[in-house]
Amino acid sequence: MWTDVFRERGRTYVEPKLVLFRDSYPTACGQGEAAAGPFYCSRDRRVYIDLGFFDELRRQLDAPGQFAQAYVVGHEVGHHVQNLLGIIDRVDRERAQSSEAESNALSVRLELQADCLAGVWATRSQQEQGWRLEPGDIESALNAASQIGDDTLQRRSRGILVPESFTHGTSAQRVSWFRRGAESGKIEGCDTFAAESL
Repeated sequence: MWTDVFRERGRTYVEPKLVLFRDSYPTACGQGEAAAGPFYCSRDRRVYIDLGFFDELRRQLDAPGQFAQAYVVGHEVGHHVQNLLGIIDRVDRERAQSSEAESNALSVRLELQADCLAGVWATRSQQEQGWRLEPGDIESALNAASQIGDDTLQRRSRGILVPESFTHGTSAQRVSWFRRGAESGKIEGCDTFAAESL
């Protein structure tokens, strides 16, 4: 699916490698730990998924379902798309010259864009691959996005919110940007950096 999106823009898409692990795994970005959850490493262009996170998503975060898992993978592949487009490098340069609060705000925009790209993937791949979303699939992904918003996670762990420490966006923002990508099916609709409000 991303191959076609890139081809439409005169670019070449190189698929990321997917690494499934439990507990711990060495990566080009350091040791992958279960506590970090799923992540993308731009240095080796790999998506790392700790299978224990899917257990946590289902049991502790009340976000069961295969499409909730697909959303998580789609989000991480969204980071790979950002890497190929040079967005991650640009944001990393900006973050290096920013205060902690400004750096966190840039991180939120990067993460929300990956959520939007996951939505684009959901729509485009079903259209192009001929598979159909079952009733409740999008709701499953939206629920997963909601359960892993910074505000929801902080409320659970700390009982208080510290918005300037957010790095992934609120539950409402994550849901909104995934939905935006899913409804448009277009990468152009995912420019969180140009958006005045998230």
